[in-house]
Amino acid sequence: MRPLPALAAAALLLGTLAGCALAPRGEFAFAAWRPWQGQPLADFERHLLAEGVSQVLPLHQLLRSASSWRECGAEPFALPPREQWPAVASVLRLLQALQAAGAVGRALEVHSGYRHPALNVCAQGAAGSAHLRSFAIDFTPLDGSDPTERLCAFWRTQGRAWNMGLSRYPSGRIHIDTAGHRTWGADHTGRSSVCG
Repeated sequence: MRPLPALAAAALLLGTLAGCALAPRGEFAFAAWRPWQGQPLADFERHLLAEGVSQVLPLHQLLRSASSWRECGAEPFALPPREQWPAVASVLRLLQALQAAGAVGRALEVHSGYRHPALNVCAQGAAGSAHLRSFAIDFTPLDGSDPTERLCAFWRTQGRAWNMGLSRYPSGRIHIDTAGHRTWGADHTGRSSVCG
């Protein structure tokens, strides 16, 4: 896990000092991080385009690392390993299906995507988290709705076909992945799942 590059850190600091309404993981911060990623990021974007999922989420949201990136001394964004790229496309297709079914709205905020193993440990993520081994996103709806019932109904009726992992945490954040048909809650077991 590399520290935030000096140029990106300087850009973030200058933006803050200039009085910009700067989100630490928003588009401006992503633009400062992006040049340090080189060809791998360009290849990742081409992969999403070829898979037809490049417009599902803004790239600066899709590539957010864990919410506790600052406290853990990590970067605000993280490019998943190449072997996870098919899973990224799969999760984005699942998100499209959830939106088409009305299980979640189109306005949402992503909090976490791929996590480097050291960041996952620091963030107290599950040891076998899909954020490490496959690809997952944690998000919240921005429309203020509670989509729990609709998400659980989708998971029960279509989740097996999608190989869908689903959780709704006490914070209100929603986790989705396509790394196995399962549901869990705060204690990382099915016993605490809101889907029962």
